[in-house]
Amino acid sequence: MSVKTTARPGLREPLLAFAVTTAVAAFFSLLGAFIPLVRRNLSLLVAVVFFLAPLAVAKRAGRAADFDYREVGLRADPVILNLRVLGAMLLLAFPLFIIAFFPFYGRVCAQVTEPLLQGFGPICSRWLGFSRGHLRLPADFAVLSASYLVVVAIPEEVFFRGYLMERLERVWPPKLTVFGAKVGWALIASSILFAVSHIAVIPNPQRLAVFFPALLFGWMRARTGSIAAGAVFHALCNVLSDVMHTSFFA
Repeated sequence: MSVKTTARPGLREPLLAFAVTTAVAAFFSLLGAFIPLVRRNLSLLVAVVFFLAPLAVAKRAGRAADFDYREVGLRADPVILNLRVLGAMLLLAFPLFIIAFFPFYGRVCAQVTEPLLQGFGPICSRWLGFSRGHLRLPADFAVLSASYLVVVAIPEEVFFRGYLMERLERVWPPKLTVFGAKVGWALIASSILFAVSHIAVIPNPQRLAVFFPALLFGWMRARTGSIAAGAVFHALCNVLSDVMHTSFFA
């Protein structure tokens, strides 16, 4: 049996699950443009879609009786390893993000007339820069932080890293070891799909940048076998981004 013939059945389920899940989330986003109630609860609706998608796929495939969310990484163990991986990632990524934040927006916002940068126009009109900005927390910071974990990070990690990446690894088994984690094409593909889903729900070219943190989330899943560290890191990345944008944009 050729590799191509073997791969097709394995790819059909995860790609179909991705397409349907993303289409439903995009539909809610479109509906929100006309219905205020949907718009106000869009994040929650999208969260439910992504969180329930692995269970829906299992039911369709006749695996519902054996389905357990622990299988898609929704567990804290191994606790010590998760804490170590989370701590290392915070120490590595957060300083780099903060350092790169100012030259990135300083350069981009100086060139917003270029066609490829038109999407940055609205945000760049509010750019204060390092000298005029000051550290501020977003409104309702505690509630916002909790929602980033429960409503955003956990559902997205359950679907994209817990389910989608794992299913893609059955087609493209990971062969490269990176800092103790076995990764491969499934990590790249799931990260691309993660970025595509973001821009499908809210069409904004800036959202394609989530491809890069998705690589880190996927590596954390591969390293720990759990989505716990990746979900907390995912939420904290969103919190940090909000703090920086609140502090250095008008």
